[in-house]
Amino acid sequence: MNTFLSSRQESERQKYRLFASERVYPLAEALERHRVSLKELLQSCAQDGFLGLTVAYEYGGQGKSFLDQILFVEAVSEFAPGLGFTLSAHTTAIELLKRFGSVEQKAKFLPALAKGDKIGSFALSEEAAGTDLSAVQTVCYRQGDKLILSGKKVWVANAEFAGVLIVLTRMRDSSDDGQLALAVVDLAETDKIDISPDRSTLGLRAAYINDVEFTGSELVGDNLLAFQAAETTVEQVRYGLDLSNIQMAATAVGMLSGALNAAADHARQRKQFGKRLGQFQAVQWKLADCSVELDASRLLTYRAAWSADENVADLRKNAAMCKWYATKASRVHVSEAVQILGSAGVSGDSLLERFYRDAKMLEICQGTSELQKIILAEEFAL
Repeated sequence: MNTFLSSRQESERQKYRLFASERVYPLAEALERHRVSLKELLQSCAQDGFLGLTVAYEYGGQGKSFLDQILFVEAVSEFAPGLGFTLSAHTTAIELLKRFGSVEQKAKFLPALAKGDKIGSFALSEEAAGTDLSAVQTVCYRQGDKLILSGKKVWVANAEFAGVLIVLTRMRDSSDDGQLALAVVDLAETDKIDISPDRSTLGLRAAYINDVEFTGSELVGDNLLAFQAAETTVEQVRYGLDLSNIQMAATAVGMLSGALNAAADHARQRKQFGKRLGQFQAVQWKLADCSVELDASRLLTYRAAWSADENVADLRKNAAMCKWYATKASRVHVSEAVQILGSAGVSGDSLLERFYRDAKMLEICQGTSELQKIILAEEFAL
């Protein structure tokens, strides 16, 4: 693997950063407080082709690599990590459809997802089922040409305005009793769905996180993701979570980059005891530590994204590694950046106050740090 971006990717990266600085940064605080429409911002992303970066040209996308998606998530997360989290859920739905969807499912959903006509989401967690997939209680059964879906999913990103949900459920057919499956739910064609108001959360408040309850919802037509070779639903879920983890790491990298820039700017300008803060060795060392951890996190994240494109055999390990390392680094060094800013860092309208809360959320969302260590320990066959 070449750990440096190609000239094309570097050019694209600059384009993503320009979009983030011009279109995301001015709205960051208002997004946090839901004073502007996140859905409208997503439409703006779609108009520039950013919601379908990895969707093939034939389906109306940009046909780019997963690494391009990571570069875009990193860019917007420098100002609004909640938007990075939102994009992760949308893109994970796209990637699951790309890899496991039928020809009909791809033709129906991928163009709409790429254009922003529909926003995607991945609904896994339940009150008693998070990491433990065996505890899933959402069920579906066949009734003629329909699937009937019942159960409640929690912590579903984008559900409030999503068009497509990929839902983990348990089949209740006599021929396949109790087996897990991933159902594709088109919300425009499905009734008997109750979506809760946005959850109040510690961080990532720009995102919309809802609970979704299915009460005998009827799904008509082709609505289960197909298997390839000897795959299982658990392997499909793991694939989706691996891609989510890489995007969570990219969110952490973007946020940490924004925190480092803010802390360095403050250190150049703020004076105490007749000197600029940046002249004190204690501050210099905090910035130096952050710089190293940022680059290490970025390289781990880019390697994992490269695995998704070129070396799926190492995807799970690399995804777990970058998610654990980058989110931990962001929590530690965003805290140090707040320390450098002092009272300005804990002000309720400051960028770093938001980042401080967001950083802890990232260590938990899409799989805790402890889960990533369990995945990495599996490599040793203990």
